[in-house]
Amino acid sequence: MTRNTTFARLAAVALSVAAATGLGLAGAGHAGAAPSREYPLSTCVGLSPNVADIPFLARRAIVSTYGGNAYIATDFPSLFPGGYQSTARLDWHNTATKKRGSKVSSTRVNPPYQGVHYFVIPLNQIGRGTVNVTFSAVNRNALWAIPSTSCTGTIHIP
Repeated sequence: MTRNTTFARLAAVALSVAAATGLGLAGAGHAGAAPSREYPLSTCVGLSPNVADIPFLARRAIVSTYGGNAYIATDFPSLFPGGYQSTARLDWHNTATKKRGSKVSSTRVNPPYQGVHYFVIPLNQIGRGTVNVTFSAVNRNALWAIPSTSCTGTIHIP
């Protein structure tokens, strides 16, 4: 199994857990897994590179921990056939430990499904507690790239 396949499977599990928790469907959960929580992001909007599509809008951060990692995901929609490629940057700052860092995610949104950016950060790097995040993206199709506005939020790493 390649590293990308492993990462994609872990991220899919984290997002599934997050989605199930958000819908109230999660049971007792997995041993060692913290319940997923959803945190709002300030307005993070950008024109879709497909122009006639709905705007790029990342409005929330979904956070969970499992296996010594913090999983942070944000989703965004597209309705235009063919979708588009999105590259996002997440900058973080733990207010208690003063640790800082950033991660990059690149993914494709393929309608009718949501595009999801996954960020996996080892807990020994990000630390637990209150973390300020800044999220920005550049979205592209075959013709051009369009940046989104940056957005911010505060999350909690359990």
